[in-house]
Amino acid sequence: MRALMSVVVAAAVLVGTAGGAANAAAAVPGDTPGAIFTFKADEGAHPVGGRSGEWVAPDSEITVWERENIVKIDAAEGLDYIRVELNGPNRAPLAVGTYQDVRNQLNGPAANPGILVIFRGLGCGDDYAEFVIYRIERDVSGQLVALEASFTQHCGSPDGPALNGHIHFQA
Repeated sequence: MRALMSVVVAAAVLVGTAGGAANAAAAVPGDTPGAIFTFKADEGAHPVGGRSGEWVAPDSEITVWERENIVKIDAAEGLDYIRVELNGPNRAPLAVGTYQDVRNQLNGPAANPGILVIFRGLGCGDDYAEFVIYRIERDVSGQLVALEASFTQHCGSPDGPALNGHIHFQA
């Protein structure tokens, strides 16, 4: 059964990406400043449902940041917006690697890595996902300055329609 939750997204701007673990290579070299978020959703993949896009800053608003060991990706283009939040098991800081058995960060077990995907204010309460962090860098103050990651998320069941995404961010 698909668990849906309505989420109010305050003035946050969301990041869109296409790709997923299979599309790990970004179109932009790792050291190029800027941000690209791509996403592709199968028909019925909640909350995005058959949509896809490639959003590139500065034409699209893309913000990548970290708070309390949760990496947040916010992007918007026109009236579309998406937020993806990723965290490690027990909210440990993310590092380069593959994270499997990822569950909803709000409702899932704390011992599992977490994900939260919000599209136009809608999210999923029963996520099954995996994500890969290819690159993550923080400056001396701990602020996130680079991220290369991809994810695959299913809502409601591990074999439900997939949403795949990829983020490239370099401050």
